Amino acid sequence: MSRILDRFGPRAVAMGAMVVLTATYLSVLYEAVNVAGDVELFALVVAGAFASGLVLGRFLPDALAVPLGIAIALGGALLYVPTIPNGGMLLSRIDLVFDDIVALLTGLSILKIINAGVWATAFAPVPVFLSWFFVGRRRYSLAAFVGLSALVFFILTTNAGVILALFGVLAAATAVGVGDVDLRGGHLADADGVAMVVAAMVVLTVSVSLVPGGASQPLLRSGVGGADTIESSLTQTNGEVTIQGSISLSPEVRFRVDADESRYWKVASYDRYTGDGWVRTAAVGEFDGSQSWPPGPTNRLVQTVTAETELSVLPAAWKPATLNGEESQVTAFGGLQTNDPLASGDRYEVVSRVSTATPDQLREADTDYEDVDVEQYTRLPESTPQALTEYTTTLTSNANNSYDTARVVENHLEEKSYSLDVERPNGDVASSFLFDMESGYCTYYATTMVAMLRSQGIPARFVTGYTPGQDVDGEYVVRGLNAHAWVEVYFPGYGWQQFDPTPSGPRTAVERDSLDQARSNGTGGVDVPGSTPTPTPTATPTPDTTAAPSGNDTNDSQGGVPDGVARTETPPGGLGGIDGSFGGGGAVTTNNSSTGDGGFSLPSPTREETALGAVVLLGVAAAVRRSGAADRAYRVVWLRHQPRTDDPVHDIERAHERMEYLLSRERRPRHTGETSRRYLRSLGDRDAMRVGEIYERAVYAGQADEAAADEAVERVDDLVGKYRRF
Repeated sequence: MSRILDRFGPRAVAMGAMVVLTATYLSVLYEAVNVAGDVELFALVVAGAFASGLVLGRFLPDALAVPLGIAIALGGALLYVPTIPNGGMLLSRIDLVFDDIVALLTGLSILKIINAGVWATAFAPVPVFLSWFFVGRRRYSLAAFVGLSALVFFILTTNAGVILALFGVLAAATAVGVGDVDLRGGHLADADGVAMVVAAMVVLTVSVSLVPGGASQPLLRSGVGGADTIESSLTQTNGEVTIQGSISLSPEVRFRVDADESRYWKVASYDRYTGDGWVRTAAVGEFDGSQSWPPGPTNRLVQTVTAETELSVLPAAWKPATLNGEESQVTAFGGLQTNDPLASGDRYEVVSRVSTATPDQLREADTDYEDVDVEQYTRLPESTPQALTEYTTTLTSNANNSYDTARVVENHLEEKSYSLDVERPNGDVASSFLFDMESGYCTYYATTMVAMLRSQGIPARFVTGYTPGQDVDGEYVVRGLNAHAWVEVYFPGYGWQQFDPTPSGPRTAVERDSLDQARSNGTGGVDVPGSTPTPTPTATPTPDTTAAPSGNDTNDSQGGVPDGVARTETPPGGLGGIDGSFGGGGAVTTNNSSTGDGGFSLPSPTREETALGAVVLLGVAAAVRRSGAADRAYRVVWLRHQPRTDDPVHDIERAHERMEYLLSRERRPRHTGETSRRYLRSLGDRDAMRVGEIYERAVYAGQADEAAADEAVERVDDLVGKYRRF
């Protein structure tokens, strides 16, 4: 085994560990490039930095490493700065550069950077070149320091998680430890101590994450379904939405809206799709009290919002124009954000300008997208399967304008079943939901619709907020279970228009069940005066979940609708909340609890878990080797069992070797210069002396046959049984 290990050599292992360390932080950068950059250019830049660092490190002194790294960093800055708005200002304002660095180091995800792909491509060659320059010089400690520094940076930006950080630390420890063996000219077997330490690091990390009071983010999966609510996953103000698996509903009342009509109460818009979630890249600034109206015909809608619990968002119908009673911020997308959370009883008044564009107007809208960044709102990760584009193209082949295309996609997705109990896919969420998943909830529907529209070059974005809620005497009572995700599509001359591919009938049925259960359990905070239904002798009709899909526009009975486009349409924003109107296709497959089939199955390990398991096994093997346990175990088997061959001489020699090993352990070793015959006679064991005689005849006189070999093996077996009774 040692020969096999030494064939690879400590240098190869140390370099392999540096490859793993490099891969940890490059995986973060690749994610950004995949979402918002050029993957091929990124690969070329990384390969160039790797090769040049490794080659130049063989010939240039250590003192040139930092100057060369600085030169690469400056070249990257010159590549990135011109691509951002007012980028030239950064070159003359060191304070702005410092502010951006501080923002990244305090939790700003790199995916929120405007041109994240360009930034990642510009950043990547610096740590890659420096670390592999030092690898070329066999300065493994410096190489590991550079790689770990890059990884720590991405841990601070929240882009690198626990698993990635652990792999990076393990790789760095391996590179330094095995690299030291390489520098001392040792063999790989001499690095068994490093393997033991690395395995111990894995075991300790896993143990700390599993015991009570341990890490808050477990290293291994617990198997418990998602405990988060839809509301918490959609209405956070950190600028990110991560699509989850099974999820629950919160029936508590969050706020009340006094308005003349029901609307979706919007919270935020998201433009960057990552394949497994959404990121908002818009900057945030102070709100001066008013902002521009959306283009096209609009109506004025006044809303007075009263918080019933602490509220960290400012829900409002799109598009909010003025705000009174609360200081706030505004994103570049026009959404409002609170400076401080609202307390229960706090109130604000917001005036929105609501679009009244008709379906015919939206159908006739041109495709001159001068007022919107088309690339920003049509970009998909490069890893998005081409099948999604091809499928959408076929599905919408009869639609000859953006509006009808959106309607076809919306109605098609409404045919899927609605469920809160789903398993989060590993790959691209939109493609998985479209092709592989049988059911899902709003984030899956909205994400898939945006991705499908973007694949057709139609600007679309992911939107979160609340459905209208329960109408109580003209005031809308909005609960946590009304949290929702939908879609906005841009139409030149009319702005962002609302679409909702989630089947409203099944969704509201699940919401009503959750509320009814909370009421029957006596849960507090789920009602306000007037919101509790009054029992009547007449049974309440069950909503018709097979009704035509609800949409965003008026009934178009004048023809002109292509095949595959829904002919039954409703006005923009006229979608029901929990006690509002019902419609939409689909079916409810489950409530907000998992049904299960009562079976038992072990989860298959992830690639990361498999790799960590291999590290632990390698460490155990190293510990066993160092302790000599492996050799002792082998000797136990070797001593007690001798397989026979066709060569009697070989069998006799093997039997003699077994016997001498046994006697050296149980009686005494043979002295230097002492012949085998004298040694055996001194021990006085007749079986041992007889085996010695057979051995001498076979080796020195060439007298050996199967009978002699049988006798030698049997006598040694008897000796083993005599001295080793186990």
